[in-house]
Amino acid sequence: MRNVLLETLFGNKLKKTYTLAEAFELFDELDLIAHGELAEKAISKKSGIAQCSKNTPGIDLESGKQIKYAQTNYQTQAYCGTLKGYITIKGHNQTILAVVTETLTKKQYFFHFPYSSYSHYNANTFSIPFEIDGTPRKSNDRWKHAVDSWEDLCELAK
Repeated sequence: MRNVLLETLFGNKLKKTYTLAEAFELFDELDLIAHGELAEKAISKKSGIAQCSKNTPGIDLESGKQIKYAQTNYQTQAYCGTLKGYITIKGHNQTILAVVTETLTKKQYFFHFPYSSYSHYNANTFSIPFEIDGTPRKSNDRWKHAVDSWEDLCELAK
């Protein structure tokens, strides 16, 4: 079956053979990956905790946790002197497990935010700040909620 959207976007690249990792890099460069969904599925698989159905309000995992994904964006944030990954909190009142990708270094950071850590914010989002070179700006209090490893984050999903 012909897909004109794929043909238009990728052209002759559709005839090239890629590894799965190379294909995902290409999709990522074109902003075609739903990173939030990827984070939910990966945490669910690693932790052994099932995902909730799509219509479950406010939680992503059957353990009652909310999963969030953010990434920094150099092009729109560099003028501020910082890079930030934004975590959506509007309408949430549960623990948030977050994965933040710093796009300059490609390093991922993991966070565990109990509701009490953000319940006093009167905002739709809060940010995880990085220096302009991609290093964490750990003077911000949100960094005290950083988790040491992917494995630790997935344990917290239980």
